[in-house]
Amino acid sequence: MEESSPLDAPVLAVATLLTYLKKKEHKNKIVMNDEMSRQQHPLVSPKKRRRMRCSVAHIYKQLGPTYFRRAYRMKYQSFSKLVELLVPYLPTVDCSMAHVNGSISNSVRLAVALRYFAGGSPYVITTTYGISFSEVFVSVWRIVNAVNQCPCLNIEYPTSHSKQLEIAKGFEKVSGAGFDCCAGAIDGMLIWIHKPSQHCCKEASCQDGKFLCGRKNKFSLNLQAVADVHGRFLDVSIVYPGSTSDCLAFEGMDLYTRLEGGMLHNNLCLFGDNAYVNSSYMATPFLSANTLQDTYNFFHSQLRIRVECAFRMFTGRWGILRRIMPKRITVKKTVSLVMCLAKLHNFCIDEKDKLQNMYAPDEANIEIFGAVPMQTVQHAGHQQIPVQLLGAGNHFDDVTSSGRRRRLRLRRDNATDALPRYYMLEKVSNMGVKRPSCHKDG
Repeated sequence: MEESSPLDAPVLAVATLLTYLKKKEHKNKIVMNDEMSRQQHPLVSPKKRRRMRCSVAHIYKQLGPTYFRRAYRMKYQSFSKLVELLVPYLPTVDCSMAHVNGSISNSVRLAVALRYFAGGSPYVITTTYGISFSEVFVSVWRIVNAVNQCPCLNIEYPTSHSKQLEIAKGFEKVSGAGFDCCAGAIDGMLIWIHKPSQHCCKEASCQDGKFLCGRKNKFSLNLQAVADVHGRFLDVSIVYPGSTSDCLAFEGMDLYTRLEGGMLHNNLCLFGDNAYVNSSYMATPFLSANTLQDTYNFFHSQLRIRVECAFRMFTGRWGILRRIMPKRITVKKTVSLVMCLAKLHNFCIDEKDKLQNMYAPDEANIEIFGAVPMQTVQHAGHQQIPVQLLGAGNHFDDVTSSGRRRRLRLRRDNATDALPRYYMLEKVSNMGVKRPSCHKDG
């Protein structure tokens, strides 16, 4: 076996060094070529793509007050007020990318979220404000969390009897029969979602079939809401999946527990349809009604439809509610999103921001995802409402006959006086008011 020469080691070291220098030179050439390519084609490197940030003030100047209000579903003054309300609950402005494109302000975050809620395309929002596609959704969830954390935007039925009587006064002013006992109108609406994943079903402790509403053929959640005469939500709850009856979903609300505990003023009640059980705090229509009862039903409906009008404003203002929720949004996140939208709905009503016609690009965008149409309905005063999302819980399929009878018996026995609808029936009889013939069915 030959012994290695003492000169072999230096030669090997020189050869290794030359190989390393050659590879380094080749790598530098590639880097230089990439840099030249980026200068000629700036879209090659998305991670460091330069964007032109745009402020909300600039967009307002371009759109003007009318089109800003239509695109963002509120006046610019209301928008500015909302920014101030949410700033304490938003993360501090992230300046980590400021050296590239500049930080994204809180006002832009809110504007981006409002455009998305209204039904805007995230691709259009990206180019409008000069932010990345992912930052659109970062903004959306930051705003959702901030709105839900803001105490002054909370929705809870008032415990004060004076406020309850004030709500009833509002309904009395629009009642043709002078009904003065309506402290809110209640109904349910579907929140349209994709078939939930097994993980979501496990979190909700229910099978995916429970989310399928057979009446509307949609996977969904059951939203229960109480509204005042102006369409403002007094209480909102999403506890049950879409196949649940309104009766059972109502009993899952915190409001139901509080009503059972005697929270409501003695002379007041909620107005609901026949999906609910008539009781001391719930007035429902008569079934198989005679002439007098039919007259009561008409004037009862005259106030109860206010909650359907609230759903019209709710879905008309936030177009995302008329389309199926994006698949990446879980059931838990959907609940948070809808609660946020309900609070923003109330904020707009408090600010007297009347519902505007939907922005045409938003309408076109949600129709891509099969948006439910707004249909004109006679019983809702010929207003356009999302019929495909309403009336799904008007059944007692998940309440046995014995269970329903037990509910009726308990609520009748617990009532110290005559149930509210009999008081109103007597009032209709004493006043001698008649149901307008043009509104009769058939």
